[in-house]
Amino acid sequence: MDQLLPVILVSVFIILIVIKNIKKVTENIDIESLKNPNAKYGDFSAHVQDYIRDIRSDIKKGSSDDVIFALRDPEKAEQASEILSDFIRKLVFFETTMSKNRTKEQIEAELAEILINLDGFVKGYIQNGDLIAEKMREDLQARFAELQR
Repeated sequence: MDQLLPVILVSVFIILIVIKNIKKVTENIDIESLKNPNAKYGDFSAHVQDYIRDIRSDIKKGSSDDVIFALRDPEKAEQASEILSDFIRKLVFFETTMSKNRTKEQIEAELAEILINLDGFVKGYIQNGDLIAEKMREDLQARFAELQR
């Protein structure tokens, strides 16, 4: 019986320390999410970049059977690749700390401009561009809605 009381006291003390540490960790998680509410735009930007990399990869492959994004004019492969690289450079901005200083409206306006230009690129440079652009818009819209939750 004499040994039971010290064991209980030590157990209670350890439980209190664990509870305090758990609270501290969860508060830090909440603070981090509040510090950068624009993080979802970085995730969306990464998804758009993946799309652009797929397009650029298909352009480099040329006109083989497994290519989804085939150029209408293969002579413009270099020009198309440079345009896609510009899109990626602009999208990388949304994953950097600089995007934290922007408002939601500013970020959405800049993203919308890039997406409109990407849509125009696909329609203008890619075979069956209208159909592919429609599928791309649906996919990106679904991804953005998913990130808004």
